[in-house]
Amino acid sequence: MAASLVPAWMRACGLPVAWQGQPRWCVLETDFARGDRFLALWQQWAQDPAAPSTLHVVALASQAPERETLRQVFDRYPALASWAEQALRQWFGFLPGFHRLALQGGRLQLTLCIGPPQQSLRELQFCADSVLIGHPVDAPPAVDAGPSAGWDSFGLKALARLCRLGTQLALQGLPSSAATPESLRQAGFSAPAPVAESDAPQRQSADAAGPAVWRCTYQPHWPLSRSRQHWHRPPAPTSHCIVVGAGLAGAAAADALARRGWQVTVLDAATQAASGASALPVGLLVPHVSRDDSPRSQLSRAGMRLTLHAVQRLLVEGLDYGERGVLELAVDHQRRLPGHWTAQGRHWSDDVLTPDIAAQLHRAGAAQDKAIWHQRGCWVKPARLVQALLAQPGIRFQGNSLVQQIGFADGAWQLRGPGGELLAQAPQLVLANAGDAPRLANGASMVNAHVRRLAPLTALRGQVSWDRQGPGAERKFPSFPVNGAGSVIAHVPHAGGLAWFAGATYESAGAPVTDVAQAHAHNRAQLRRLLPAVGAALDTPLDATPMQIWQGTRWSTTDRLPLVGALLQDAHSGIWTSTAMGSRGLSLALLCAEVLAAQLCSEPMPLPARLSRLIAADRAR
Repeated sequence: MAASLVPAWMRACGLPVAWQGQPRWCVLETDFARGDRFLALWQQWAQDPAAPSTLHVVALASQAPERETLRQVFDRYPALASWAEQALRQWFGFLPGFHRLALQGGRLQLTLCIGPPQQSLRELQFCADSVLIGHPVDAPPAVDAGPSAGWDSFGLKALARLCRLGTQLALQGLPSSAATPESLRQAGFSAPAPVAESDAPQRQSADAAGPAVWRCTYQPHWPLSRSRQHWHRPPAPTSHCIVVGAGLAGAAAADALARRGWQVTVLDAATQAASGASALPVGLLVPHVSRDDSPRSQLSRAGMRLTLHAVQRLLVEGLDYGERGVLELAVDHQRRLPGHWTAQGRHWSDDVLTPDIAAQLHRAGAAQDKAIWHQRGCWVKPARLVQALLAQPGIRFQGNSLVQQIGFADGAWQLRGPGGELLAQAPQLVLANAGDAPRLANGASMVNAHVRRLAPLTALRGQVSWDRQGPGAERKFPSFPVNGAGSVIAHVPHAGGLAWFAGATYESAGAPVTDVAQAHAHNRAQLRRLLPAVGAALDTPLDATPMQIWQGTRWSTTDRLPLVGALLQDAHSGIWTSTAMGSRGLSLALLCAEVLAAQLCSEPMPLPARLSRLIAADRAR
């Protein structure tokens, strides 16, 4: 986009000049509408060689535009044509809440906040460099008042909470009777000044109708409150970070930081990455559904969106993952969707089955009235995802590196092995090594008393049974995975052929270890509960040929929510954790990594504050 074509609302924010030479830039847009202004901003950023490497756009909307509407808006921005399908593929399931979309290799992050605007403002945690309020001039008016209305003194003060000193505010179609010069002043903003449509507003006066765009700057005459300092602090200096643990959590954390320009060293005691629970041959990426749409359900959807995008971007469909949908059966009770489920919710999960799915269930002997179809669900090979994440530029894997001791000297955390040898050192340290994270965190607390100690995690052993698919297996198993009482995943490329997997067991670490025969019996029983006809058809072959087994251990907290965030509140020499994801590593690891990166880099959080607090590493403090 040529300089002469930079829209007035963008120039009111000082763009593109203000962001040039900056490592990142954060824009808050209070009315997403059809996406016109977002795409214009994206195009300007993509074409500016001096633009920041990372652009965050946080946009408020009463509801998201339809996919086809956004496609039509994309047609007006030919420079973005190669990225349109990537964006449109992620355009689904916009229930009330926050939705993080990763675009252009993750360098552009769109956080779409669906719901009443002032409610969304209260849940946001970031410092905006530019703010845009007002309804787009060329967009059709909203059915209701929408995010453009209600910018009274209370709304403007809520907005100001997210501004830094010098944040420039563009007011499109305002000031109005609500956003008056006096209400702006009371919120800490300067008096609004008109911005002409020309690139030389100082040489032109506003026309008789008045200017469409105004500008002002956040420059309060009072000191900023301490309440905002935890997310208004400067970002950690982009440099070197050590991640301990090369499973899903560690690989996701490394990838999130490397995409932001960090050099990351990943240590693991094993020779190869993904040697713990992430070595599971195949797992399910599926949303958690509850009648009350619990926080766990909301977290799983937020994480699944990010993981699904990463899987589509990094892995090979049909070999590393399969987007076939997943059927969830409630074997003991009727499964119900949340009462407020809308059409957007049914983009995720639906209790109305297609004739083909119903027919496959009938052949398998399963009850159709207890089923929910997760159309975005898929099977994934976790180890392949780990390997793909660790293969990204800026990441170095270092195996055979058991961390025994943690020290701190000369501004760097020093990690040493059993013999006292130095394994690695860096200013930032992330503990993503599951059940061993508390030991290392507590060891670090001996070095620095301000380091948050972690309580021991709960271990749950699991065993998965699997076997090669013989002739006619495609007629026995449904074409899609099924879960509910354990899971059954068939038609998975494995060891030169196709295989099916059933399980897993859940065994407390304090209980006697279940032998292989007992584990097989448990998994076979679960298979028969889910798919009675399939289980009966397999009984004879299973008795005749020994099945294979995979064993692993999941680690979780007592509340079954992950631990992510700072263990030491020091951006220059921090220690962090991302761990305890239990059996939901596929749906939570990349989300936790984005939360971690947002805190390290002082970026917008991908979650509302209420959800962020539930998974915070210091929540028990």
